[in-house]
Amino acid sequence: MRLALSLALALLPAPSAAQKIVAAAYVDPTGAYGHGALKDGEYAGLELRYADGGGNIFRFDGAVFEDTAPRLHDFDGDGAPEVVAVLSGFEVGAMVMVFGHDGAAVRPLGQTAAIGERHRWLAIAGIADFDGDGHDEIAYVDRPHLAKTLRLVRVVLQDGQARFTPVASATGFSNHRYGAEMIEGGVRACPGAAPLIVTADADWREVEETRLKAGRLVSTPVARYEGPESFAPFLACP
Repeated sequence: MRLALSLALALLPAPSAAQKIVAAAYVDPTGAYGHGALKDGEYAGLELRYADGGGNIFRFDGAVFEDTAPRLHDFDGDGAPEVVAVLSGFEVGAMVMVFGHDGAAVRPLGQTAAIGERHRWLAIAGIADFDGDGHDEIAYVDRPHLAKTLRLVRVVLQDGQARFTPVASATGFSNHRYGAEMIEGGVRACPGAAPLIVTADADWREVEETRLKAGRLVSTPVARYEGPESFAPFLACP
């Protein structure tokens, strides 16, 4: 589903034409969307700060940022990170959005398809090159309280656009409990080893490690889930 929202941009001290993003934060907590999937996790704005001290605050009419924190990640290896955020449209639900420089200014470069329904959310697990092709994928759980579907989507930056390609998906996973303030689990990416995704199973009984093998997500239970601390041993590199 296409994003049909208008963007309102607030300028902080004016940046130059080619700015490196150095920090990002959600600002202006709001109850306008009224979902409550994340405790205190809905914001009207996304603030980006640049190396020269300038910045922007991005806002969308008819949408909020619904997330724990924006993520800085360099998708194209140019030394200047992009920003990954979760935007939830009042009519279309959540989507992953990437912000970065398009050659003229910092702006939204693209987004995944929206879930398609209000008050339907997604929780990002992490970002890594899961298939070793030189392009990074975003791993997220689509509707961690309902559909419980783990998805990988490849992000390629080209001609000032972020192009998203679905790589793999599988059901039976969650990384967030409704109303909690944190996303649990994450991605383990260690030198010399293929990255893997650490989540709970759909019933929150076990910790699962999931790898991409031959285009499929393959999972292995590694421990009983006994609280958020259960993930820590499986996120640390040996």
